[in-house]
Amino acid sequence: MDVHRLIAVSNREPYEHHREHGQLVCKRTDGGLTSALDPVLRRNGGTWIAWGSGPADREAVGADMSLEVPPESPTYRLRRVWLSQDEVQDGYRGYANQVLWPLCHITLDRITYLKAYWPAYRSVNLCFADAVLKELQRTPGPVWIHDFHLALLPALVKAAQPADPVFVFWHIPWPGPEVWHILPERREILRGLLAADRLIFQTHGHAEAFLQCAHDFLGAVVPATRDQVLYDGHDTRVIAHPISVDFQMFSEHARSEAVDRAKMDLRQRFGLRPGVRVGLGVDRLDYTKGLLKRLWALDTFFSQYSEYRGKFTFLQIAIPTRSELDAYQQYRDLIRETVEEINQRHVAQYAPATIESASWNPIELHEGRIGFDELVALYRMADLALVSSVYDGMNLVAKEYVSAQVGETGVLLISQMAGAAEELSGAIVINPYETERVAEAIKNALEMPRDERRRRMLRMRSYLSAHDVHAWVDRCLDETLTGTHR
Repeated sequence: MDVHRLIAVSNREPYEHHREHGQLVCKRTDGGLTSALDPVLRRNGGTWIAWGSGPADREAVGADMSLEVPPESPTYRLRRVWLSQDEVQDGYRGYANQVLWPLCHITLDRITYLKAYWPAYRSVNLCFADAVLKELQRTPGPVWIHDFHLALLPALVKAAQPADPVFVFWHIPWPGPEVWHILPERREILRGLLAADRLIFQTHGHAEAFLQCAHDFLGAVVPATRDQVLYDGHDTRVIAHPISVDFQMFSEHARSEAVDRAKMDLRQRFGLRPGVRVGLGVDRLDYTKGLLKRLWALDTFFSQYSEYRGKFTFLQIAIPTRSELDAYQQYRDLIRETVEEINQRHVAQYAPATIESASWNPIELHEGRIGFDELVALYRMADLALVSSVYDGMNLVAKEYVSAQVGETGVLLISQMAGAAEELSGAIVINPYETERVAEAIKNALEMPRDERRRRMLRMRSYLSAHDVHAWVDRCLDETLTGTHR
C-alpha cells in the first residue's frame, strides 16, 4: 500500500486561519485527534479532509479548496469542507455534540434531542461524502474516517465507490445496547458504520459493545471469533487498537532549551516558590473529564492533609470547548466558582510564616490554550498528573505526560474509566467517584519513594516508546488493508 495516497477524514481540522492585525495567520488546533493524526500525515503525506472552521479559512485555500500544511514545512494537503450555519448549529453542535457525545459517554441527562438535528447531521455527512468522492477521483487511495461526527460517511462513500477501502477509527467510548436503545436513529448509525471494511475501537470492551449492538438492533451475524460482523452481504472486521502519541517528539522536546526557559517562566507566573510540589491537570472544559470531582478530591486532600498547605499547588489547565453551548458555559462557571471557594477557604486556614508565602493558592486555574513549549514544560515540572475522567475513550494527556517525563520522577494518577488505564501499568489507578481515596492517592503519589517513581515511569515510557502513534497507524493500516493480525 502507498501510504502517501491516504485520505484522512475528520470533522476537526489540524490548522485554522485567522486575521490578526491585517495578516493571515495559521494556527494549530487543539484536541487529541488532531494532535495524534498530524504527526502521522507529516510523516506519511496524503490528504486530510476536514471542516473549514477558522474565520479566515476560505482566504487560504486554492480553487480546489485545499492548501499545503504545516505552514512552516508542508508535507501534506488539507482539503476543507464548508458547512452551512444550519449544518453547524443542528448537525455539529446539535446531533453530534448534544446527542451522540453525551450518549456515548453515558451522561444521559445531558442529551438534548430536537427533530431538526438528524436531517442536519445527515447533511453534514453528505457534504463530507462529496469532498471525499472528489478526492478519490483526483487520487484514489484508502479512506480513513475518524469519529462520531461522520458515522454515516462510510456508507455514502461505499455506495459510490464500493471497491475503495474504507475504514473507521471511533475515538470515543461505545456503550452497550441498553444505552444505544435510547437513540431513535441507532439502526441508521450502525448501517453507516457497517459499510466500512474495518472498524477500529480504542478498547476491546468498546469493540465488544459494538458487536452486541449490531446483533441486537440489526440482526447482524457475529461469528464466535468476535472480530467481524456479517451484514447485508458485507463483512466488516472489528478490532481494537488504542491510539497513542508521538513519544519521540515529546521526549526530545522535553530536553530542549525552549522547555527549560518555559519552566522558569511558568514557575514565576504561578508564583511557585522553590520546594513547592506541583500537581497538574490538562483538560478541555468538558463534563466528561471529571473536573468537578477532581476539585472535590483536592479540597478533601488539603482538608485531611493540612501539612501540604503552602507546600503543594495544583495547576489546572482548562481549555475552552463548545463554549457556545449553554451546558458548557454553566459547567465552566461552576468550575470557576468551585476553585475560588476552595482557594479562599484553605488560604484562610493557612497561617504563612512569611509575607512571601502569603501568595500561595492550593489551585491555580488557567483557562485558555497554551503553547507547545509551555505544555511540555508543565509535563516536565509536574510531580504528579491527575486524570479523573468519568468516561474517556483513551485520554492522550496521560500518554503525553509520560512521554515528556524524561526525568522519570513524576507519578500518573488515572481514572479507571479512561482507556489509557488499561495500557499504562505504572500508573496509580483511581475511581474519580471515591473522593477520599483520590485524596489519599494524591498523598501517596507525593510521598512515593524516588526509586518506585522511577520504576513506574520507566515501565510506562518503555511501553509508549514501542506503542507510539506511528506504531498505531502502521497496525491500523496493516490490518485494515491486509486483514492480517500481529
